[in-house]
Amino acid sequence: MFDLFESEKKSNRTLGIRDKQILYHRAKGKCEACGRKIDFSEMHSGHKNPVSKGGSTTLRNSVCLCARCNKLQGTDNWATFMKKMGKTKTRSVTSGKKRSPATKKSKPKKSKGFFDLF
Repeated sequence: MFDLFESEKKSNRTLGIRDKQILYHRAKGKCEACGRKIDFSEMHSGHKNPVSKGGSTTLRNSVCLCARCNKLQGTDNWATFMKKMGKTKTRSVTSGKKRSPATKKSKPKKSKGFFDLF
């Protein structure tokens, strides 16, 4: 029987070929967990936040992994997996800009106008 809502039930858990190429290029051909050099044909795309726990299948939520690391990650989120791997920095290659240390910015002093003096 034809189900009108079939497309809503299915969730796409894999990236398309072009997205995988972009992911591989951004990771510079290395596993983002262990750093091992991998060929494109060996690459697995993992999720920072697993689909089973509400994550989406997007480039922003994806990481380039070798088969071993993908299996080790299982359904752990990225931060938990990195802690298990013994890495304290949980930032992946694809997570965007580098974060600068937090510095307290001083607000510019408001100059007093003529009417603020009275």
